Amino acid sequence: MDTKVRERIAMRVAWITIVINMGLAIMKFTAGILAHSSAIIADAVNSTTDVCGTVIVMIGVKMSGKESDKEHQYGHERMECVAAIILAVILIVVGGGIGYSGVLKIFGGAHEALPVPGMLALIAAIATLIIKEAMYWYTRANAKLIDSVALMAAAWDHRADSLASIGCFAGILGARLGYPVLDPCRGSHNLPFHIQSGLQHFP
Repeated sequence: MDTKVRERIAMRVAWITIVINMGLAIMKFTAGILAHSSAIIADAVNSTTDVCGTVIVMIGVKMSGKESDKEHQYGHERMECVAAIILAVILIVVGGGIGYSGVLKIFGGAHEALPVPGMLALIAAIATLIIKEAMYWYTRANAKLIDSVALMAAAWDHRADSLASIGCFAGILGARLGYPVLDPCRGSHNLPFHIQSGLQHFP
């Protein structure tokens, strides 16, 4: 496939991802605050971080399309792999941070003082699940089309987010049923999904 066509497809997917993640971040921050859900707020932070990850993917794809020069006689294709590795590290760090925050709340005591999340938090979790799963298939299809490692890493990030949303929904539902500590439990659920996402594209 022509390098310019490949780059154009990758940039289109990246910009769509940025717009959607920014929209999700705003929606989840609003829902988390109004519905008193730490799980949704943590998810909003994750969506904000995803925007940064997408920018890294864009840079990697852009640099990989550069022509060879004296310093890089075989081209710059490896830069896309570097972008994928950086994205993987970001996912692991963010997942670890969210998981750590959730563990602190779980073992911090005074569970009766934790607020019960509102219905808006459940709706936000369901919306995130649907949107992120759709983005996984869309990004995955385009990653295969242009054979992009970085774009495939981004696709697995979408899949990790959709799976994490299931844990988010379960935690919020459990909190509404009388177990408020289950809302921050969602943070610890998010950790393994992000580690899997970060490593999924490596053999």
